Amino acid sequence: MRRAMKTVLSRRDLVLFGSMAALAAVLPAPRLFARPAGAMLTITEPSGRVRQLEAEDIAALPWQQLITQTPWTDGKQQFRGPFLRDVLTSGGMTRSELAGRKLLMKALNDYGIVLPADDAWDYEPVLAREMNGKPMRVRDKGPLWLVYPRDQRPDLQLAVMDERWIWQLFEITIL
Repeated sequence: MRRAMKTVLSRRDLVLFGSMAALAAVLPAPRLFARPAGAMLTITEPSGRVRQLEAEDIAALPWQQLITQTPWTDGKQQFRGPFLRDVLTSGGMTRSELAGRKLLMKALNDYGIVLPADDAWDYEPVLAREMNGKPMRVRDKGPLWLVYPRDQRPDLQLAVMDERWIWQLFEITIL
């Protein structure tokens, strides 16, 4: 004969589970790999205006080709995509409005880096959508990777500059 198992929770367990349920109700859900449907890149301007760029919007900008080595890949790689400056100004902001500002760049895994908006003009990084002729997927550092022309500029071959290469980029907040 099988005996029915009886579960007994202590008062401490009840309080613990109740507290966890209450916290779960008020805490935001984790955002890992979450972005607005259809939006490849969200840009928040200092005015509070939010722009959501879809793949088609990024494809419509003039694209550049950049061939360079990276610390994360073997040999030279070919990257294609628009200049960061073209993405930033595509909504109407000007270089003078962006001068001296900072950019908070966020990746799908919640990694974030703050870099000078002036980098967009000083170093001409590309917001790469393709690597070696293929669209980048999330597993391949895509869909967007901020790539600097490292081989062309010795001042970009420093570890502090390598930290600015953010991949899986999906959000830019102009500070």
